[in-house]
Formats: sequence, C-alpha cells, structure tokens
Amino acid sequence: MKRFCRYIRYAGMLLRYALALLIGIFARHTPAYRNLWLFAERGYDAQDNAFFLFQFVRQKHPEIHAAYLIGRECPDYGNIIRLGKAIEPGSFSHYLAFACAKVKISTHIMGYSPHMYLFTMLDSHRLVPGRKVFLQHGILFNHIPTLYYPRIRVNLFVCSAGREYQAILDHYGHPQGVVQPIGLCRYDHLFQEHTEKRQILILPTWRAALRDCSREAFQASAYFHFFDSLLRHPQMAELLEQYHYTLLVQLHPEMQRFAACFSSVHPRIKIQATNTQNVQQLLLESKLLITDYSSIFFDFAYLGKPLAYYAFDEAYFFATHYQRGYFDLEEDGFGPVCRNPDEVLQFIKERLADNMRVPALYRARAKGFFPPRRTDHCSRTVSAIRALL
Repeated sequence: MKRFCRYIRYAGMLLRYALALLIGIFARHTPAYRNLWLFAERGYDAQDNAFFLFQFVRQKHPEIHAAYLIGRECPDYGNIIRLGKAIEPGSFSHYLAFACAKVKISTHIMGYSPHMYLFTMLDSHRLVPGRKVFLQHGILFNHIPTLYYPRIRVNLFVCSAGREYQAILDHYGHPQGVVQPIGLCRYDHLFQEHTEKRQILILPTWRAALRDCSREAFQASAYFHFFDSLLRHPQMAELLEQYHYTLLVQLHPEMQRFAACFSSVHPRIKIQATNTQNVQQLLLESKLLITDYSSIFFDFAYLGKPLAYYAFDEAYFFATHYQRGYFDLEEDGFGPVCRNPDEVLQFIKERLADNMRVPALYRARAKGFFPPRRTDHCSRTVSAIRALL
C-alpha cells in the first residue's frame, strides 16, 4: 500500500512537471521566469553554500534574476525575503521555475527540484532542461558512487581541496571541465569577526540504517548508546563545571526527530532539537568539536580549532552508509580518533588544560590539506556559472 501511494504521488508530480514544461515554453520569456537563476539547499533551509552565493548575487550582482526555493514556515525564510525572491517548494510556481530556470544551483543534487530522487532519475534520461550547478554540502572525502556520471548530470561540480579534486577527477567520470576546484562559497565568511563562547560542540552525522526506524529501534542502536554514554559520563559534567564550559549537541537534520531520546543530564549540556541554529555560527562560536564522520570537521580544521573523531562504529558506517574514500581518519585526520567515551573525555580534558591549542601534528596536516585562504569563492563561482551560459 505504501509503495502504491508513492507511485500515485510520483504520477502527480510528473503530470505537474509535464504541464510546467508545456507552459514554460511561453513562461520563460516573461519577466517572472526570464533568465532565472534558481537557488536551493533542500527546500527548508538557507544556511549553506547556496545561501551565501544567493546573498552575494543579490548584493553584488542585482542584474542577475535570482530566486531561492524555501518554504514560508522555515526558520531561514526571513533571511531570504530580506534579500530577494522566495519560491514555495511544491507550488506550481516551483514547477514552473524548475522547468524555466536558465541555471539551477544547489548544495544537494536536485535540491532545487520538487523531489530529489524522482527528478535525478529523470535527469539521467536528459529530461531536465537548463544548466545545473552542484555547489556541494561540504568537502567530499567519502567515496559516493551515486555522484558518478551519468547517474548525475551536472554542468559544474564544485570542489575545494587538491586531494578532493583529484579523487573526483579519477573516479567519478564527469566530462572534462565539469569538476572545478573553486572552493565552498560559505568559506568566504568563515573568518568574519565573531565572538567565541566557552562552548564544546558535538555535531555527528546521520546513519542511513536509522533514517526511518522507530524510536525504540533508535534507542537500541549503537549510535544512541555511544552518544548517550558520552553525555552521561560523570567526568563530562565535572569538566564542564571545572572550566565553566557549555556542551551543545546539534543533531543532523535526519536525526533530529530523535532528539527527545537524549535527555539533558546537566544544566551545562544542551540538546538542539531543531535545525534553527545556523551551523556556521555554531562553528565560529565553539572552541572544540566532537564529530564522528561529518564533513563539517573540514570547516573546523580550516578555522584552526581542535577536534576529535568519535568513530565508535567505523566499520559499520563504511559498510552501510558511505564507502571509504581518499581520506583516512587515522592517517590524515585533523584530530585523534576516539573509539569510546573515555577516550573522548581524555581528549577534551587535555585540550581544556592546554587552552584549546591544536597539537602540532594536526596543525601540519591541516596546512598540507587546504589551499591558501581566500575570500573570493562566491565571485569565482559566479564567473564559472556565467562561463557556462
């Protein structure tokens, strides 16, 4: 029954898309859709590379006809409206904009579409018009065959670091000139003036196997057990009190429905139950990061701050979620790899005692991985898009 309902839903989307393509023959010449650049992340947020590029375009290139895909109920909606035009996801205006847009720009494959999976399939058969720009959500370090050509067909695939660029060239099969080492748009703002808090950030990624599970199944998982054990470790509260720090847990959007499973065990430990916090702001104001395999660790290392990997289920993760890529956490990582709560606590204790300095080994690794710092990623991205057109 669930599969039947999904097919009915897909059929409805395809009918609306076919109608939008037909009307789009005429609509693309009207002021509302002429030469449109359509921006998106996932339809419900504006905090990542697409937002920073949209902001840059609206402020520096008002001659570009730009619109951003985001719902009115989304926390970031106000930030878009202050800059320019917003389009409601799933509306017929969305279908028309998708059909008519001269260029479609997103941090996620088909993030600007009415349905990522369905329209990725259509695009593999060349049924989605316009130029497509993949800004990426972060620096790619795992091996992800779903991003191979021709499974996806993009005209610009943005990457950042030399090793990432080479890995994509070597394995992903995109036509010459598609993959370009331009850098992430959000990096233009990483070194803006900001105030750091006495704050430790825990920011793990999600697990494909837990995406649709029940609350009971989630609480029985190793993912819950290891993070809950870390938060409840008696030494955690002692360290936070001793050094007057706060611990903030920001769950991945795919995991936030399970936030209530983690009960705060101390006033200095806070669980973020929604996606309202700007992740880049959290990185700027935090002094130390604990993650598992989230690529956000690249941003934190780029900022020159200490981090550790809580890799309690590494073999399981790379067997069920992503494949191992060119970057090995033990050999290349920007912090120690911890396998249990005691090791994480030891790392936190050492960094607190050393005034949050990054050990020399990890400073050297970061210096060798990242290109020289620059603040023109948005400008370079706009130039690359214009070259496509």
